[in-house]
Amino acid sequence: MIQIIRAGAEDLETVIAIQRASFKAVYEKYQDEYDPYLEDRERIKWKLVERPNSYYYFVKEKDENIGFLRVQTNEELTEAWLGTAAILPQHQGKGYGSEGLRLLEKEFPTIKQWDLCTVLQDAGMVAFYEKNGYRQTHIEPEKEGMDMVYMKKCIEK
Repeated sequence: MIQIIRAGAEDLETVIAIQRASFKAVYEKYQDEYDPYLEDRERIKWKLVERPNSYYYFVKEKDENIGFLRVQTNEELTEAWLGTAAILPQHQGKGYGSEGLRLLEKEFPTIKQWDLCTVLQDAGMVAFYEKNGYRQTHIEPEKEGMDMVYMKKCIEK
């Protein structure tokens, strides 16, 4: 059974390990300087511990951390930015990310609008988010051979 559990300061090393493992292949493909694979320890720590309205949730299967979701909300808890969705490579493609997103939406029942961006050329990621109710809003070029697609999901309550 999948569950999500909020991560805390004591989980920094686990978050870093999952993030690096989850984004290594994407970084190797696109060599993007902003890839989460390259994000430094201090920045991750800031987002995990100090940044207001920033939350990390481990995606757990039994007692194992198989990934995490990072969300940034507005003060009113009506809008959220899905900053990082990281599932370890050996657990990808098994529905854990979709279930994690569903549980995250349940965790934040007042959020009416979810936003994110991902690499347009990564057809698997775009399809994953579309399968989970996100729709493309616009595209911004990042560098040669790589564009960022911005996506949104509105929840009617």
